[in-house]
Amino acid sequence: MIGRYGAGADRWLFLTPEVEREVPGLLDRLDQGVRTMEERRIEELIHRGTIDRWFDYLRDCRVRLEHAAGSGGDAAAAKRLALVLREQYLLVPSIRPELPDDRVELDRLEELTWTST
Repeated sequence: MIGRYGAGADRWLFLTPEVEREVPGLLDRLDQGVRTMEERRIEELIHRGTIDRWFDYLRDCRVRLEHAAGSGGDAAAAKRLALVLREQYLLVPSIRPELPDDRVELDRLEELTWTST
């Protein structure tokens, strides 16, 4: 299938820059990951992953965000992480319209942007 952002299974890679740049540090600030380990994990996904594994990783980040939000950690980092993850779900319909609706995940991330402040 040829999507708006090109053909092939790797068209999801346009999603990665903001996550690469911000998520490792945000998870570290929330005590939900070590920056260097998250950087390696993301790098591995970019080089050897798939869109399904990418969204598995994003869901894992959301779960860790929920743990951090529940423990009263860094509210600014929690809100920023929720916004970065949410943006991934807002962009994805253009590259995987054939896959199930991500509305539940998007709605939960929206809630976390409000409750993390």
